[in-house]
Amino acid sequence: MSSWGMGGFLVIALAGAIGALGRYVLDIAVSGAQHRRAGSGGGIFPLGILAANTAACFLVGAAASWANNHGVDWAAGSLSGVPGLLVMALILGIGGGLSTMSTFMVAAVSLWRSGNRDMAFTYLALTFGAGLAAGVFGGLAATLLP
Repeated sequence: MSSWGMGGFLVIALAGAIGALGRYVLDIAVSGAQHRRAGSGGGIFPLGILAANTAACFLVGAAASWANNHGVDWAAGSLSGVPGLLVMALILGIGGGLSTMSTFMVAAVSLWRSGNRDMAFTYLALTFGAGLAAGVFGGLAATLLP
């Protein structure tokens, strides 16, 4: 257990709630707009989940790179004080709450089962490609931070 005890757990839990709410709001806003444009019938591309997962990859890449560049240890058993706890809250809390592997898979399988196989493959490829690119760009962006 971390030296932060229950306080550390509460910080991570609060950060996770912030990330999960951000994902929900982003997905509802984007999906709602897509449904309004598409009208009835036909599947929509899960752009909200793609955006949330991509944003999470950018955030995690930036936070991990910043921590590495500044010698901040954010491993659960050996946090480097407040900076380590904040990095852990960004990565595990907000990043973990914002990203969603389960919803990503449900969307891909739903597209596949509905016959939108090209859209399912596009979604899979874009999610992996955008996530990787966002993580790399997040890491690069962190080099610009003090």
